Amino acid sequence: MFLRRKFSFWFSIISIIICLGDYLGIEIANIILVRLNPIIDTLIFTKPFANWMVDVNNTEWAASSILISVRFPTYIIHFGTFLILGLLIDYLIHIFKQK
Repeated sequence: MFLRRKFSFWFSIISIIICLGDYLGIEIANIILVRLNPIIDTLIFTKPFANWMVDVNNTEWAASSILISVRFPTYIIHFGTFLILGLLIDYLIHIFKQK
């Protein structure tokens, strides 16, 4: 199948798995979701974005980054960044194959 060879397809699947893992409470998924995505890692600690990306009212979890409770927009940003990265890699491969 043509989609199986696209990075955008696989990066999207990986992002969905990470988001589902975080939503279901797997702690390692939270580290991957927040810390290994540079856009989320930057925005999550910026004052106007923190309120709609993280549950800031839950102060008992604030001591550990593993237990940060994220909200739905964080999942959308994570999926979008992985999709854009996959599309960029696919585009670069397409350019190199043409030469």
